[in-house]
Amino acid sequence: MKKILALILALTMVFALTACGQTEAPAANPGAESAGTAPTTGGKKIVLTPASWQENGFWAKHIEIFAEYVNEHAANVSVNPVTPGSIVPTGEALQSVSDGVVPAMAIASAYAAGTIDVGYVFCTPPVVQNIQDMRELNEVYGAGKVWEDLLQSKYNVHVVGEMYGPADVPIVSTVSIKGVSDLKGVTIRVGAGSIADSLVALGAATDNAAATEVYTMLSTKAIDAAIMGSPSDDLASSYNEVTSYWIRYPYVNTTHCTTFIVNNDTWNEMTAEDQQVLIDAIEYSNKKIEEDGYATIQAAWDAVEAQGIELIRWSEEDARTWAQTFYDTCAAYSSSPEYTEYINILHQWAVDRGYLAE
Repeated sequence: MKKILALILALTMVFALTACGQTEAPAANPGAESAGTAPTTGGKKIVLTPASWQENGFWAKHIEIFAEYVNEHAANVSVNPVTPGSIVPTGEALQSVSDGVVPAMAIASAYAAGTIDVGYVFCTPPVVQNIQDMRELNEVYGAGKVWEDLLQSKYNVHVVGEMYGPADVPIVSTVSIKGVSDLKGVTIRVGAGSIADSLVALGAATDNAAATEVYTMLSTKAIDAAIMGSPSDDLASSYNEVTSYWIRYPYVNTTHCTTFIVNNDTWNEMTAEDQQVLIDAIEYSNKKIEEDGYATIQAAWDAVEAQGIELIRWSEEDARTWAQTFYDTCAAYSSSPEYTEYINILHQWAVDRGYLAE
């Protein structure tokens, strides 16, 4: 009997080992090449607390949609969005994610321009006309890879993806700015250094206050005008209450993307399945924002015009002056190999699209 029991026990162990040996291997880490080693932890509960640079508008909405998707589909990752600047200052978000102070953020590349020169132009490139243009520039022509490779090589972060939106950015102002010549002496809040430098070249003064301070600065006349987001973003932030003039044409910039990053160590603690959920959430959010974005912008224009805001259109000559100044400022910003590569890609794409001459 003892021999029979021993035999049964041995056979049971063989079957158990055989079953374990047939366990399906985990999927490869989709970001292994740029993010380091494959995930090492399968069941750790991870909470992300991201914000964008914007308190209201499309990029705040991006974070909400992203969170809803992840919370519904991820097994071990949850997302609790926070207000910009509530955990770390917006300008320190990239370094804070790299250091592990916060696990994830959606950053505007302009805030990284001090350490990555391509950040100066990446999130608000000149010439680009719409979301489709910007995605083609980044994903087909490879401009996005230049930025993302630099970001991941200099910081301990993994780029999950780009959050695109129809910026269609106007100047909202307490003073009338009817053309390029009226920029002289006007103080304008603007976050992107490329746009700020272009405005300075045309005689304006600029301020880089946090987005959360802009309403108060406009209402107290600490600044004359602001360049923030799309008309619907500006309406959501109630800038129509403290301004009287919005420039309807030309837009200062037409498209923007915000880069969603996760601390690299946090990313590698996620399962491959949850990593893919985050990637899918970015694309889901992009689709939703693009579907609704342009109609939302038009509705905002209708609303502020009905309210009595004066919508100003510059002459074609002034519009061309702005566009050329913006492009020339960006092209001349840096001569580093990476920046030169980005500008060459941008120029070739713009020539192919017919936006610039050969």
